[in-house]
This record gives sequence, structure tokens and C-alpha cells, in this order.
Amino acid sequence: MTTAKNDQVIAANIEVHSRLAAIYEKTEPHFRPENVRFVEGRLRELATKTQASKLLDLGCGTGFVIRIARQFVPEIHGVDVTAAMLAQVDRSGPAAIHLHQHDTGTFPAEPGTFDLVTAYSFLHHLYEVVPTLRTAANALRPGGVFYADLDPNYYFWQQIESLERHGDYAPIVRREIEAVAHKDEEMQRTHGIDAEVFSHAEYGKDFLGGFREEILREQLREAGFARVDFHYYWFLGQATLVNAPGLSPEERQRNASLVDETLRAAMPLSRPLYKYVGFTATKG
Repeated sequence: MTTAKNDQVIAANIEVHSRLAAIYEKTEPHFRPENVRFVEGRLRELATKTQASKLLDLGCGTGFVIRIARQFVPEIHGVDVTAAMLAQVDRSGPAAIHLHQHDTGTFPAEPGTFDLVTAYSFLHHLYEVVPTLRTAANALRPGGVFYADLDPNYYFWQQIESLERHGDYAPIVRREIEAVAHKDEEMQRTHGIDAEVFSHAEYGKDFLGGFREEILREQLREAGFARVDFHYYWFLGQATLVNAPGLSPEERQRNASLVDETLRAAMPLSRPLYKYVGFTATKG
């Protein structure tokens, strides 16, 4: 974990997220109300299942998970390498919130003391994911659950990367080509962040091309998780359906849900159509 490349990735994350901390919640799509509701449902379910009294949030950033989970869990610990992001965390509310500026791969959590560990839209920022998976497994009690979500699905990324940038595609495809393959250019143009530095801050996306379920499942088992359940999120064209003009919000959501159900029933053939992958893993 102390390799020069790992240090470069950590430094890139600190540089990028220090510059974005003040506007992070206004620019990242996972702060949209519909996604907050989705994650709230998932965290409520997991907190009930584990009867969670302590939660560890790895890569907590500005406190996306913390803000939601404090409704359900009385003690929360957040870990992040970037001080500017931690400074944005709202620590008010009913839960006792403790923040730690530390690399998640070497964070010395007291073994077996947490009921729930989370890593939301975070694992792709790492040079090497295995040490953080071990941190999660070590921190959890037997039967505790590790929940990660909104990380890039390799099979989607692979398909998008294979397309020509200026090919004759539908708008929903062209948007994804820019968002997936050329986001570093946008960040340099919009925020003055060096494109190479940004790519290193999203190492799991830009260098590794996302996560493969088969590989990540084996890594989680080797880390000490007995059961791993994967799920896929946000299919190609979903934004078009949920924002369709002339329909009520209920009709839009119903249409998106019907397509989602159909695609999930078609797994694994439909796997490359989902942008993100997540999992819940139970400690053995």
C-alpha cells in the first residue's frame, strides 16, 4: 500500500477534492433527491437487518451517507483523506458523529466493533481496492454488512470506451461517451483541474475501467465475507425516462421501473446496459 503509485493516487484525490469540496454537493448527481430516497431506503433496510448501533463510512467525503444514516444509527464514524471534504460534514442531529482523516486502506478500526460499513461512490477512487475491503471486514462483527454502491460497472465502461467519440449515435449514447471517456477534459475546462490529476483521482474508472463482478466477488470472499450480493443501477436512457415531458412524476417513475425490471430479468445479458454496480457483503 505504500507504493509510489498509491501515494500518487492519494495525492491526486486530496488535490481534486480539496478544490471541489465547497461545490461537491451541487455538482455530484448522487445528491439528487431521487437518489437520496433510493439510498435512504437501502440504509434503513440494512440498519434494521443488522440492528446497527455503529456504522463506519469509508471515503465519507462531505457526508452523503452520514446525513442519511444518522436517522437510523446512533454512532457513525467517517473516514476520508481530504480535510476539506471532512470540513463540510454536517455533524448535527441525533447521532454521535466522529470524523477521521485517514487512508481507508490503513485505517485502524477496532476489530469487530461495527455493525455496518459503507463505501458510497468511493471504491473507484482507490489505486488498490483490496486493503479497503480488508478494513471493512476487520471492522465488522460477524454477521455485519458492508454496503458499497455507485461504482463504475466495467461492462458498461468497456462498451462506451469502444465507441468513436464523434460517431453517429443517439443523444443518450453521445452523452455517455463524454461523461465516461472524457470527463477529465471537462473538469480541466470547467474547474481548472489538470486532466491527468483528475484521472488519477478516479483511478478505478480511468485506468482500470470499472469493476467486474466476478473479480470483486472473489476479492470480497478472500477478505472475509461469506455472502456477497451484487446489484446494478442506472440503465442507459433512464434519465430520459425519469425526465420525460408531458408525464406526471409518478408516470415517469413507473415507466423507468418497468424498464428496470425487464432489464434485471434479462441478467446477465443486460449487465452492460447499467452504468453502476454495487453490493452488500456479509461478514462470515
